Parts: sequence; structure tokens; C-alpha cells
Amino acid sequence: MYPVLFTLGSFEVRASPFFLALGILLGALAGVREAQRLGFTRRDVYSFIAAAIPVALLLGVLNGVLFQMVTRRELPALAEFLDTGLVSFGAALGAFFTGWVAARLRRQPAAVTMDIIAPALALILGVYRIGCLLNGCCYGILTDGPWGVNLPGRFGDWADRYPTQVMYMVLDFALFGWLWLRRKGNIRPGSQAVIFLLSFSIGRLLIDSLRDLPRLVLGMNHHQLAALAILLATLAAAIIMKRRAA
Repeated sequence: MYPVLFTLGSFEVRASPFFLALGILLGALAGVREAQRLGFTRRDVYSFIAAAIPVALLLGVLNGVLFQMVTRRELPALAEFLDTGLVSFGAALGAFFTGWVAARLRRQPAAVTMDIIAPALALILGVYRIGCLLNGCCYGILTDGPWGVNLPGRFGDWADRYPTQVMYMVLDFALFGWLWLRRKGNIRPGSQAVIFLLSFSIGRLLIDSLRDLPRLVLGMNHHQLAALAILLATLAAAIIMKRRAA
């Protein structure tokens, strides 16, 4: 669609990295605001951001490498990988893992730290999906139903497809709005992170069924299998948290 937003001389500003950077900036601002509201120091917040961003990006890229090896059995060229090489499962788990480690090292409540991460992460992913739409990646399967939108596929072939990029965007922004509105209520520590992981994994299970991806096990693609694993792990963690609270 519009993978290149504009050029500065010979330098191309591409949609996917641009909106990823914009999402990280907006998510960081939201996270800083919430962390300061909850009494975290600026030093704690900024040091976490400095650690979380590279870890999340690294795991997102590694997840992307695995994705390419499973679907195409080869790695794309560097330019293509910069546009399509980040997978949100790895990035999300990287952010939560960094938050958990940082909280344990500072002897701070890990559940509260992960609650701060949840809405910020949803905002980052929502903005990033704008880049996916403009880039033409993460496309859906063909459809002749009313949900079909004329979008390009892997080889640039335009056809009516499920607008999975828009569906991802709606999921992420809706999650951000929900978590941001409920954050000041009487919520149990850790519930924000649990809601994010449960809603995100269920949403990905449904939306990824509309992606043009190879089916591996039980008619599910690898994204769905990852979402199912996260869903089951989160449910188990939520049950343990509820029993401990009781």
C-alpha cells in the first residue's frame, strides 16, 4: 500500500518502523504517567524503559525469525525483514518479563509493575498496526463476504480480504481504552496484566484464523498455537493468584 511514508534525500522513512517508534514513544509516555501516579520514581521508570525496549524488540525480532523459518523456511532480505520481521507475541512477553525481573531486583511489587506495562503495551501495539496496514503485511485470507476490503497480499496482488490489520488495531486500541479507564478503580494487583494477556490471546486466536498462514496442528497456524499457549499459561497464573489472595 504505502510502505514508504516519505523520503529525506535518499533516505526512506518507512511506515512500519515509523509507527513502531511512534507507538513506543506514546506507550512510554502513558507508562511514565501511570507509574508516577502509583509512586514510582523517575529513576525507576526511565531505567525500566531503557531496559525493556531493547529486550522487547530483541524477542520480537527473534520471534519474527522463527515465524519466517516456519512459514517460508528462509529469511527475507534485510529491508523486508525491517518491515515485517517483528512479531508482537515476543515483544509483549519481553516487556512483561523485563518488568518482572526489574521489580524483583528492586524488591517492588511485580504485579503492580506488570499492571503499568499492560495498557502501555496495548497502546504501542495499536499504533504499530497502523504501520502494518500501510505496509500491506499481516494480510488476511480472501473473502467475498461483506467484511472484505480490497487489500494487497504477499505478492502485491490486490483482492477482497479480511482486514486483519484493522482487526488487530481495533483489538489493541480497545484493550488500551479498557485498561486505561479501569486503572484508577479498586482493582486487584496483577489484574490489568491478566486482562491484557487473556484478551490479547483470545483476540489473536480469532483474528489469526483469518490469516493466510500454513496450518500446523489441529487446523491452527503457529500464531494461534502461540496465542493458545499464552492463554492457558495466563489462566493457570490467574487461578494461582486467586487462590493466594483467598
